[in-house]
Amino acid sequence: MKILFVAQNFQMGGIQKALINTLKEVSLYKHYEIDVFTFAEGVLMKDIPPNVNVYTGNLLLQLIATPFAEVKKRKNVWHIMLRIFCMIVVRLIGSNNLYAILLKTHSNNRLYDIAISYFNDVPHSYFNQGTNLFVDKFVKANRKFAWIHTDPLKANFNYDVCVITYKNYDRLFCVSEACKQNLMHFLPQYKNKIQVIYNFFPIEEIKELAWQYTAFEKGTMDLLSIGRIENATKRFELILHLCKLLKEASISNFRWRILGNGPDLLQNKRLAFELGVDDVVEFIGVCHNPYPFIRQSDVLILTSAYEGYPMVVGEALILETPVITTSFAAAREQISDGQNGLITSGNVEDLYPVIASVIENADSLQTMKKFIEENQYTNQKAQEQLVWEFDAK
Repeated sequence: MKILFVAQNFQMGGIQKALINTLKEVSLYKHYEIDVFTFAEGVLMKDIPPNVNVYTGNLLLQLIATPFAEVKKRKNVWHIMLRIFCMIVVRLIGSNNLYAILLKTHSNNRLYDIAISYFNDVPHSYFNQGTNLFVDKFVKANRKFAWIHTDPLKANFNYDVCVITYKNYDRLFCVSEACKQNLMHFLPQYKNKIQVIYNFFPIEEIKELAWQYTAFEKGTMDLLSIGRIENATKRFELILHLCKLLKEASISNFRWRILGNGPDLLQNKRLAFELGVDDVVEFIGVCHNPYPFIRQSDVLILTSAYEGYPMVVGEALILETPVITTSFAAAREQISDGQNGLITSGNVEDLYPVIASVIENADSLQTMKKFIEENQYTNQKAQEQLVWEFDAK
């Protein structure tokens, strides 16, 4: 069976990591021949299994599918000018038209059994687009699948665009049951196409990497948050306000580490200084192996406004680290409230007492760790879902 996955890039990110894990899983099945077409490369390219064939876009496609901050880091004036030119063009003719021009040159006559658009288009974005268009218009395949990694209602998907986009797809895969229900509510005419495939995790690899180095010297209470530092959805600025409240309550026997990079990193560093919490908050930046941090931390804390099926929660549970999370749509599909973690609303007023309580009562975290140890995380459900859909005739 010939399968094509189409990706925007392999930069560090949740969807990219989910794709790597999916490729590792499907590459184990001998009857699958797997191709990947990625518009642009990235640091995670090295993690693609060796038996997967990888094709990359031309220079212009690579430049528009790479975050501008990454392009600037290369200090190639010609590439920066080309990227700016593309930004001007897309404002004149629209994202769809620019992508259509570029993607047409990458089409070929190969017939696939399955073609998969693995990245959902980002609403209101100029450049985080294109995989749906490419699979729909420029790939020959017996069946076409689209993967949707977020809550379409919370992420403000455009109804009219989605109706057109998914018309020619045979399956729309959501990463959680909650997202499936929301997508069925959002696109009821496509409800028979909508199914769930949970994210995969390389469990043994994660456990091995978690012991690769010592991340930090253990303190009284070590808190951890991981993700793209982008406040609109991930809301990392809440952490700084929570730390201020904790310190005002004379709770300072903790260290809150934040892993990741993004457009709001500098702003959040400044806010930490202004609020006087830079002594308890540590911005680590990009970390290609975050697992030792997860393993050593007492609790992982997720402050997101919304999520699909966050990879970092599964990774924490694999490493037996309890999770405190906001009540995103699929939270209860990963967290059993009070057993392997705690679920709270997304506002500071509700997050604060929960976090203060676990800092002052470490025994509750030990009880959760014991539950996680006795209920090991597995990929069994995701494996059953994938094989059922991929091998269906």
